[in-house]
Amino acid sequence: MAGLKKLMFWATVAGAAAAGVSYILKYKEYQKELEGEFKDFEDELSDYKTEDATANRKYTALKSTTDEFVTAAKDTANSAKGMASAAKEMLKDVANIITDNVSAAGDVAKDNAKPLFEKAKSSVEPVVDKAKKQLDKFGKDSKKSEVVENDLDSDVEVEFYEMDSDEDKKGLAQKIDDILENSTDKK
Repeated sequence: MAGLKKLMFWATVAGAAAAGVSYILKYKEYQKELEGEFKDFEDELSDYKTEDATANRKYTALKSTTDEFVTAAKDTANSAKGMASAAKEMLKDVANIITDNVSAAGDVAKDNAKPLFEKAKSSVEPVVDKAKKQLDKFGKDSKKSEVVENDLDSDVEVEFYEMDSDEDKKGLAQKIDDILENSTDKK
């Protein structure tokens, strides 16, 4: 059994060596063929003169009538109109996208501002209560105390307005002016 294993081992080594030698010989033969073909191609290139090729060139004259030029100009103009209208529609779409994004950003800002306002209001109330107590301690007269208490009891009013994306700047400025007038009239 050991003799059979040795025989198999040496047969495998001999087969691998034969395959390696065969590969090397075929590779050398392939390289020789490739070099021969390259030399043939190089010889053909040197035989071909570039000056003769340009001298033998022939041009075909294209003859067009005025009607064909007019038709081509009309087609070009129609294509330009089509491109212009497509660009116009694309710009409208971009404007709509920007308007939607600005509107969404305004909604987010409004939603984020409400909780901050409530938090600020709740943090101010204890300070107002302390101030009232301090005022009472100092013994201010009743008239002044009532006026100050009435001022301290008044709630701060904040109104949020939703602005349409189509609303123009003049309308917005008018709305702000109206709000300011109403707030000064209340005082």
